[in-house]
Amino acid sequence: MLRATRWILSSLVTLLGLYAYFFVPITGTRTLWDHTRRILATPEAHELGDDIRTAGDRVATKIRREVIPSVMTGFDGGVRNDAGGARRSR
Repeated sequence: MLRATRWILSSLVTLLGLYAYFFVPITGTRTLWDHTRRILATPEAHELGDDIRTAGDRVATKIRREVIPSVMTGFDGGVRNDAGGARRSR
């Protein structure tokens, strides 16, 4: 019963927040959604998106080149896979 009540209350708060975000004007005529769209349409936001995409591509390339091959060959990163969980001596 308590779980259902919490779920209903959480859902109502979420719906209230979404309603305010999309339909309640905060500066006279514009809602938070309108402000978000205008901010994301700026050249700076587009530049940030391009930079994030470039960084993500670099990370994906590094994972494909280094991480996946080492996982496929069974490299365990120097950690033994036994019940004691002891580390390998160096």
